[in-house]
Amino acid sequence: MDQQLSCFGFKVVDRRKDEVEPLLLQCLNEGRPFEVGLYYHDPATHDCLDSLLPHSGISLNTHIDHRRLSVFALNDTDLIDSLRRQIELSLQWGAAYGINHLSAFSLSRRPEHQDALLKLLISHLRALNRVCREYSFPIYIENTYHEVDLYRRVFAGLAEEKLEYIHFCFDFGHAKIWSAQPLRAWIEFMLELDKSGRQLHFHLHTNRGLSDEHLSFPEAEWMEICGVDDYTVPWNTFEALSKLDDTFPTARKVMEVPPAEAHENLQRVIEEITRIRRMQSLISA
Repeated sequence: MDQQLSCFGFKVVDRRKDEVEPLLLQCLNEGRPFEVGLYYHDPATHDCLDSLLPHSGISLNTHIDHRRLSVFALNDTDLIDSLRRQIELSLQWGAAYGINHLSAFSLSRRPEHQDALLKLLISHLRALNRVCREYSFPIYIENTYHEVDLYRRVFAGLAEEKLEYIHFCFDFGHAKIWSAQPLRAWIEFMLELDKSGRQLHFHLHTNRGLSDEHLSFPEAEWMEICGVDDYTVPWNTFEALSKLDDTFPTARKVMEVPPAEAHENLQRVIEEITRIRRMQSLISA
């Protein structure tokens, strides 16, 4: 398998064993990364994960329950204790890091509140970093409802504070609906992070630009929304995915799509990236 394409895998949530187990087995068999969202704590699913994950050697990460434990919410001892339990479970399974959100909801965009907002977020990230350091367990902050400029300010604050356990997860679909900036601007930001030593992780899915639909890429093809648009320009959707992988080849890239479509979705993306690279090779020959 192309070493770069082996960085593509699946994200699941801990809700239904019949959905989770086949995708996990595929990742184990093919050496692909796997991400588990810690949102539902279904007993049968956790039994399966307890059985298959520890000592498996899989490239594993978890997703913290951002609905309760987002960075903005981490000002409560009970919530910090819940975060610790999720990190301990992640380590028990062999996860290398976790994903979290700045907030479970949109934060203020009013200019007069930006200094106070950044101060609060950095304070909570300082507390998060202390817990991460205690467990040697990094947390990657995922883009959600905000522009790239907020994440740039946050990571500048992290650098100033020397908070070394916080990294970045880029969600392709989230940036398409909640940001007015094109993908190029996010890539420039991630290149800055990469140069500074921050690690990257990717969530891949798409939408019509209206809501967070988490469409698979074959579904988006059927809907005829994979062409060049204001977000992906100058690339179409598959060219954009190929660009991300070319630019950040070692970062894990997990497909965050409906489980029933996950296998076909991964196959289609790999086919298209392989075709694009073959055409690029012929043109440059």
